[in-house]
Amino acid sequence: MIKLKYFKCGLVLKPFGIKGELKVRSMSDFDRFSKDKTIYIFYNNDYVMEKISSSRFTDGYYYIKLYGKEDINLVEKYHSKEIFVSELERQKLDEGEFYYSDLIGKKVINQNKEDRGIVTEVRELPKCHYLVVLYNDKNYLIPFIDEFVKDIDDEYININEIEGLF
Repeated sequence: MIKLKYFKCGLVLKPFGIKGELKVRSMSDFDRFSKDKTIYIFYNNDYVMEKISSSRFTDGYYYIKLYGKEDINLVEKYHSKEIFVSELERQKLDEGEFYYSDLIGKKVINQNKEDRGIVTEVRELPKCHYLVVLYNDKNYLIPFIDEFVKDIDDEYININEIEGLF
């Protein structure tokens, strides 16, 4: 049996209404929550495979229904549960594109090769994406744009550190 890797792509915030709809916050730049997409909800220490029967996007959130679960009593157990996609459903990326999960945990160094912490999160804000870097027990936001992020390899994210960034 092949052991699959799973990657977090969202979070069930709560059931919505009585017909089994779930309010979901996406943690992905990709369309993971459209009709007929397969997702895995981490429930009771296992990845439960579900297929989306309908989806709509309103006010920054997805509202999804799952096949065979058109009743609040059938989806209530997924309240506050994380949503994953398997490695088989991940899209192939172009050169210079990264999945959030590939960035989280990478060491950050500046242009002088000095340690600047570890990426703990990628945050989407209105102007651009930001790397959340934990350094000396504080979180710092690094804009994920070419002016700041110079290179990403298997081990490090090389940044151009300007005065006041840390």
